[in-house]
Amino acid sequence: MGEPADGLGDLLMAGDDSRAEGEAYARRLEAVVAGHRGEAAVAERLLDDDDPGVRAAALGALARCGALQAEQVRRALGDEAVAVRCRAAELAPPDVELVELLSDPDASVVEVAAAALGERDRDPGSVEDLCRVAGGHDDPLCRESAVAALGAIAAGLDAEAGAPQEAAADPVAGPGATPTAAASKQAEPGAAHVAARGMALEMLLAAMDDRPQIRRRALLGLYQFDDDRAADAVRAALEDRDRQVRAIAGELLGVPVR
Repeated sequence: MGEPADGLGDLLMAGDDSRAEGEAYARRLEAVVAGHRGEAAVAERLLDDDDPGVRAAALGALARCGALQAEQVRRALGDEAVAVRCRAAELAPPDVELVELLSDPDASVVEVAAAALGERDRDPGSVEDLCRVAGGHDDPLCRESAVAALGAIAAGLDAEAGAPQEAAADPVAGPGATPTAAASKQAEPGAAHVAARGMALEMLLAAMDDRPQIRRRALLGLYQFDDDRAADAVRAALEDRDRQVRAIAGELLGVPVR
């Protein structure tokens, strides 16, 4: 049989592509429906689909079923498809490490990972890496996401530090005795919290020289700090060249802005 006439081969290939896209769409729909029906086995089977959209949908379906396992998320974080890595970062439970994704070659993955780390707002472990993104990433959306995460984490650490701590019982005096100084010290927030808040503060102050949308995020974070430099930065934002930055500062301070 001879070769197809000029143009016919392209039409046939286009038809194959269209059919493949239709089949992939059907499998994505199957994954979504499985999530709503609680059919975890169906969603798990689709985790190994050739189409990245199907794999991402399968992750979401398993999460909806309450059946998504940490190991499945870890494997998806190494997927070759950006959409799958992003979805895995969004769904990752607290025991799945996400900091490495802040060095992902794709900016959208970095943005999503930073936002996800911000949800872990009492974990100081990611602050240094978030500062690196906030201060040096080429993509402004990544910097904005990292700045927002730093503000959330700083607020969470501050809330944790201010919460009543249960002091450890003195092993000699017994559980009913007044805690010793050493036991009380064990209940205080650790040095890691203090260091993390310090790094976050420095980065948020520096971010006030970045783009307007990043300054807005930084402003919300700085307002969480009981610190003279943070307070000065919030007051100075009343004169910011961006109207929305001025509006946020005015709302935070309860003063009218021009």
